Amino acid sequence: MRNISGVQSETRRRIAGFTLIELLIAVTIFIILTTLAVSAFNLNVGSERVSAASRQVQAMLEGARARAFKLQKPVGVRFQLDPNYPSELTGMTYISTIDDGAGSSYETGRLRFIDYVDAGGDGLADATNDIQPAIQQLTSRNAPSWTEMSRLGVLKSGVRIRIPAGTGTWYTVSSENFLTSGNVLRLVEEPVDVSSYGFVSQNFANNTGKIHNYELDLSTVMMPLAGEDEVQLPPNTVIDLLSSKVPSNWYISRWQPGVTLTEGTWIAAETSNGLKAYRATDGGTTGTSAPNWNSANTNGTTVVDGTAPNDITWRCYDAPLFDVIFTPQGSLFGPVAAEGVLHFTLAETRDTREVFDDGTVGLRAYDLSDRDGDLDKPDHLGSFRLINVFASSGAVSVSPIDQTDSDADDVADNLFNLALDGATAN
Repeated sequence: MRNISGVQSETRRRIAGFTLIELLIAVTIFIILTTLAVSAFNLNVGSERVSAASRQVQAMLEGARARAFKLQKPVGVRFQLDPNYPSELTGMTYISTIDDGAGSSYETGRLRFIDYVDAGGDGLADATNDIQPAIQQLTSRNAPSWTEMSRLGVLKSGVRIRIPAGTGTWYTVSSENFLTSGNVLRLVEEPVDVSSYGFVSQNFANNTGKIHNYELDLSTVMMPLAGEDEVQLPPNTVIDLLSSKVPSNWYISRWQPGVTLTEGTWIAAETSNGLKAYRATDGGTTGTSAPNWNSANTNGTTVVDGTAPNDITWRCYDAPLFDVIFTPQGSLFGPVAAEGVLHFTLAETRDTREVFDDGTVGLRAYDLSDRDGDLDKPDHLGSFRLINVFASSGAVSVSPIDQTDSDADDVADNLFNLALDGATAN
């Protein structure tokens, strides 16, 4: 009986609990399973967000195309730039051309040609071959000033102006020194058949500078469509411009210290004059701290960044408008039409805003390298989708990205192959 009792006692002790090793094994298995479950959940949630964002963008673009047909005038989508991450688009709103209620898209008034720079220093227009021509508006209580029109977003560089109105030559408003001296604009083209110039410091009571009637063609100026609210992309999803195929001046980055850049690189910066775009006029290396953007926050002005001889000169421009515009016939209109096909890459901020040990920010969809050094690549954490807009037809589709790397250089051959082959994604 004692032997049987001893066996029963030992059995009870074994049933009563686990050994320390058994407990540690159980906890380890639990942690592994939990980690896998959380990772799968995060991946699934991220994928659903990107899918929802792709459906949202597609619906907005197709809605703009339908509105253009219904209203019989150009209608588009204006994408909103994130000022803190200027290579990302995070919002959208419908836009359309403006008119005076009677269908006219022209603004009229009076102006004179002036010599923008007094090279002789005598307060008079210089000799004809030294003149730097510009136009100065004669303000009126019956018409808005050019400065006010610019503040409202109606007057921009690239707008056409005919002088004299009705019968004269069409000119293009330049971005150079845009409204830096009162209601004065520079023109892209040289004036035709102008013999009388005033000077910017003179007033219109002087006899210099013949006064002309003008008309501004505002038919290409797009403003928010009445009754339509701005739409935000789902949280933590963005359009990554640096992984997209868009007009070249849309490839805007944020300024970073100690980075070597090439001529033509674009960055964006917040200034006291609003968000501005800056283009590198030469190649070089950025400094250890950002330059004083407020010292060059008007169009055409420049600021130096870094230390000579490898410094960079940045020239100030208006931040571009990220507009995709449809004609009443359904095709794309304006600069984006020249792209043939637009490809917008939807991504998650856990990729686009990831900070690496070398201080760089963001992992592009085409970057397949081992950035974190864990010998596992690529290092993307989130999902991607492409929104494709075909210029000639205006058709909009959603497709997966193609991260094929046939030459093993850690850069995707062509992210947009599947889109061009007609592949679709949910």
